[in-house]
Amino acid sequence: MNSNTLKFDRPKIVVSKCLEFDNCRYDGQLINNKYIHKLKEYVDFTTICPEVEIGLGTPRDPIHLVRKEDEFSLYQPSTGRDLGDLMNEFSNKFLNSLSSVDGFILKSRSPSCGISTAKQFPDKNNKSPMGHGPGLFTAKIIEKYPNHPKEEDKRLNDDFLREHFYASIFTISEYRNVKSFKELYDFQAKHKLLFMAYNQSRMKILGKIAANKMNSSFEEVKHEYFFNLLLLFKKRPRYISNINTHMHAYGFYKKYLKSKEKVFFLELLDDYRSNVIPLSTINSVMNSWNVRFENEYLIKQSYFKSFPEGLVVHKESRMK
Repeated sequence: MNSNTLKFDRPKIVVSKCLEFDNCRYDGQLINNKYIHKLKEYVDFTTICPEVEIGLGTPRDPIHLVRKEDEFSLYQPSTGRDLGDLMNEFSNKFLNSLSSVDGFILKSRSPSCGISTAKQFPDKNNKSPMGHGPGLFTAKIIEKYPNHPKEEDKRLNDDFLREHFYASIFTISEYRNVKSFKELYDFQAKHKLLFMAYNQSRMKILGKIAANKMNSSFEEVKHEYFFNLLLLFKKRPRYISNINTHMHAYGFYKKYLKSKEKVFFLELLDDYRSNVIPLSTINSVMNSWNVRFENEYLIKQSYFKSFPEGLVVHKESRMK
């Protein structure tokens, strides 16, 4: 198996329509995002603008996320309209219509779509926000899909958050197509190092579920495994976990490498530890060694190529 022949399933992602798809932002603008633009080659997007869907035009007067008793609602100051019930009704209907979804990319700061950056106002008459949180549409997403990968467009600019999101959605998408215990065992084996880097305790739990010592039905096992798989991807791996995983792989090749190659690799790890380069830069080096030394075990590990190469943003390290 050659690492260059890896195939990736296409994740199903719900995205705010104003991001790269339509001029439906409140001011009539389309928001360009180079990462979402590139993802179009590899992802099946479902686009949505909840504000347009509840009947607001484009462009439209701003709406605010305001506290209403113990909950939040949407209020349009220019018209005095309370749009909360309309948005909640639409959100429930839309989310119930989804047959499957692997993740969400949503517009930051939007009173409907923000994940953690929507301004929250204490009441409809107060112009000073009391804090930030999820928009009204996104609140329903969090309620129905609490553990699915979710990211705001602005946060995709961060190499480490972006690559974590990519690894999550492509692995989850692949799991959706697991149809038998044999495929589940193969899935667990392929992603062993990836799971180890994310969360060793959760990796062991997944292994026990796949072993199925209780002789449960495949559908029961698949459901329980999926629940824990989502939990594993809730947090990105710690730097030290990724470094330890690479040092583990480095041990396979240490005696075959030249001194300059060893120094180069260890300096890459230092650059990663210092936030100079993303993990994918180190993975590229390790992938080249996997192929060069024909290590079948490491070649088959998704950890070193957990999402398509075309999504990798190559950056130079500080080394001369």
